[in-house]
Amino acid sequence: MLTLTDDILWDSFRQGNKEALANLFDRHYASLYRYATKIHPDRELINDLIQDLFLEVWQQRSPKPVLSIKGYLLQSLRYKLLRSLQHTATVNLTDTDEPFVVSQEDFIIQQEGDAARNEQLSAALQFLSPRQREVVYLRFYLALPYREICTILSLDYQIARNHLHAALKRLRAQLRSNDSVNWLDSFTR
Repeated sequence: MLTLTDDILWDSFRQGNKEALANLFDRHYASLYRYATKIHPDRELINDLIQDLFLEVWQQRSPKPVLSIKGYLLQSLRYKLLRSLQHTATVNLTDTDEPFVVSQEDFIIQQEGDAARNEQLSAALQFLSPRQREVVYLRFYLALPYREICTILSLDYQIARNHLHAALKRLRAQLRSNDSVNWLDSFTR
């Protein structure tokens, strides 16, 4: 069976094919959902925002061509979620206090390793800033290239690299006491 790429599906959708957009929804829903739950725990809100995102994409008269469909969807969902949270009186987010969390389960799913290393890494991640945790998640869990991370987080390329460099440096320092730096080096290559 032939699997269509995101680019082919996007082009087909741009020509009016509803099925192509439905395929993109099916393909990216799970990763969009997981990413959004790292920013905010309200699963019902997240589900609504993902559906709203695809509805808005469909309602655009002529959606623009994009370099990365996944990056475009992640960035759009992130903006929708942050705008939604800014409109509520209970949450006031800025660039430095976004509640982005990387859980131990993410690393268990992404990397097959023993539980002790995952616990050490999870504990070490708590010493990172929320922005650093988010960059680490996007780079290593979702395996996005820097240009997509920059687009999603509205950062300059060098700033994204600096956040990741600082995060890895801090993780190495935290794990050095447990003699776990060698496996972290292999994880980040």
